[in-house]
This record gives sequence, C-alpha cells and structure tokens, in this order.
Amino acid sequence: MNNILRYFALSFTLIATTAIVPFVSAQKTIETPIVAGTNSEYITISKIETSSDSTVFQMELTCYEGLEYTLHEKGSIHAFKMMVDDTKYPLLRITAAEPGVIQCKMMSVQYFHLVFEALPEGTEVINLQEGDRSESDLYFENVLLSNLEEATQKAKAGDSKYQKFLAKHYEQQYDYESAQKYLNMYIDQVVKAEGTQSKEYLDALGSQIQLNLNIGNYVEAEELSLQTIEAVGLENPEVASILYTLGDVYQVLGKHEDAVENYIQYLRTMEKGENLKSATYSMVNNLVMYSWASMTDTLDRQPLAVGVSVNPAKIEEGTAQMRIYAVGATEYMVSDTEEFKGSKWNTYEPALMTEEKLRSNTKTLYVRFKDNKNRLSTPFVVKIEPQE
Repeated sequence: MNNILRYFALSFTLIATTAIVPFVSAQKTIETPIVAGTNSEYITISKIETSSDSTVFQMELTCYEGLEYTLHEKGSIHAFKMMVDDTKYPLLRITAAEPGVIQCKMMSVQYFHLVFEALPEGTEVINLQEGDRSESDLYFENVLLSNLEEATQKAKAGDSKYQKFLAKHYEQQYDYESAQKYLNMYIDQVVKAEGTQSKEYLDALGSQIQLNLNIGNYVEAEELSLQTIEAVGLENPEVASILYTLGDVYQVLGKHEDAVENYIQYLRTMEKGENLKSATYSMVNNLVMYSWASMTDTLDRQPLAVGVSVNPAKIEEGTAQMRIYAVGATEYMVSDTEEFKGSKWNTYEPALMTEEKLRSNTKTLYVRFKDNKNRLSTPFVVKIEPQE
C-alpha cells in the first residue's frame, strides 16, 4: 500500500495491568531483529535486550541535513508503547538521548534507547508504535525476538508464523525472490492446516497479491484479486485489504475508474465492522482524488462521497464533530433525516472539519454533496455512536 514519509513523533498510553505473569528470566540480546512491517525510513530497531527487569530497544536514527525528529519523554501523549497481543506497555524512560527536537545538521547516525517493563516468558512477537496508530504515527509491526539465522531455521522447520514474517521481511528489503520463497512455504502450510476456506488462507492470498504488485506482476495481481473477491464475496470483511490492493493495481495500470470503484468499496466494506478513523478516510481520499483527476470524464459525473469520520468523544457533549471527504463537490449538506428537510447548503473544501448539534435521540446523520452544476451525490449515512 502507498506509504507517505513523514516526520515522526513518539506517543504514550498509560494502561495499568494487574495480572501476575512470569517474565523473561534470562538476558537475551537480539541484534538487528526481524521487522515484518514498518512505515519508518529514518529510524530502525538496531537491537533489543530482554531481561527479568526490562525490555530495551536500541533505536538508530539516520540523520540527514534538514531532518527534524521529535523525541517525546515518558508521560507525553506521543511516547512509544510496546504491545504483546492485546497488552500494552507504556514507555518507562528514554536513555542515551534527551527528549526534545533532534535537528540534523549533517549526515550522521544517532542512537537512543526506549525502556519498557520485562516481557512475559515465551514472548516471540511484539509491536512497537506511537499512540493509537493514526496516519502520522511511527510503527514497527510484528517484531520477532529472533535474529535472522534463528528465524530462518524455524521457518525451514515448518513454523508458519516465521515463514510469514520472513516473507514480509524480505519484501521490505526488496528481496522479492526470497519473499516469494517463504510466502510459498507459508501458503502450503496454511492449506494443510487450515484449508482454502479459512481466514488465514485469504490473508495469505492478500500477501501474494501485494507481492505481485510490488514485483510488477500487475496482470497476475489483478487476476488473483478478482478470483478471490468472486470466491469470497464482498460481504466478507476479510476481503477489504484485497479491494484496496486491487485499487492500487488499477491505478498503476491507468484504469482509474476501476481504481476509484475499488477504493470506495474498500471503505464501504471496512465500515461494516467499525467506525473508521479520519486517517483511513484521508489516505483513501488522496488516492481517489488522484484517480479522479486522471479520469477524462469527471466533468460529466456527479460528485462522489468518499466518507465521513466522527469524533466519538464529542458525541456525549451533544455534538457531531466530523471530517468529511468527497471529490467533485463544491457544497455539502448535513441532516438527521433522509429527506434533508430544513437543511442548508454549505461551501465544501477538501477534508473539511465541521460540527453539528445533535438531538438527544439522533442515531444517524446524512451527508450529501453538490457540484457547480447542481448535481447531487448519493447521500452518505453516518452512524452516531458514543465512545465506549
């Protein structure tokens, strides 16, 4: 999927845990750990040290002239957190660096250490990320507590988890031949253990489609995507990532109308399971805008509603704080009725933030758009769900 390079800030969430669990007893050092996925260009995890007292990440910042990096201290809303399954560990302290803005005046390598609590015994995979994984948050996904030699041995011995992670690792390294080798191993194991109707198999097909896209096998990526969607059906939420990747395929192939259709279907499929964050709508909106601008007949099309994100924290205050996304629109209207009775048109700007007062019993809002030829979009339905 498309990644946009950003400046990074560290974020923090304090979560208290009361469960008593055994912790790692022996000291272990993992040099250059395997990271299955990351959006980081300038920062890498160069080493992890685990013990019964703590878990320490040595982070390496490759400094380029003009780059600024904000290192936030414990207690700020931008500090890193470590995750094992659903358990979150807040940052305890930073060492080897002072919190604040690191300004790169010349090319160099700088190091700092992030210190967390000790890991539970038997931990093999962890995640490291900022905040709640918003659009600009730095993340390191599925970090193996193994070096490359250990991970390779386990993958070749038939451990599907390590096969999958190595496939992602080599894909990140642009070693597509090795990535395909381990992905083939993983798919074979999934078919044997879970069958071809399982969620795991669908996930494996998604990985194959993404790899085909990255290699440049666009026809194969398109064919496998269409076959998978037809077999699984659009009602299955697990097909969402394949729809997104197919949109990327069509965009590369210059089939922009198909790209827009698949990006929008991706959002509609994702919306069935959760209220999407603004970052997701923003990311897809940018892709849709690019393809929309590349289509030759957009002047003859009605505006298209991409999506609306709602801040759940404001709902209890009686306000729907929304960021709305559309293409081809010049005005928008919001109402709590499908007929839009009594509502007025307002000027629309890309990724507009607006607030609407809610009635006490309002569960749904409707948003529609209009262009400069008075053509109307299909109304977009917004679910009003307070923060849990």
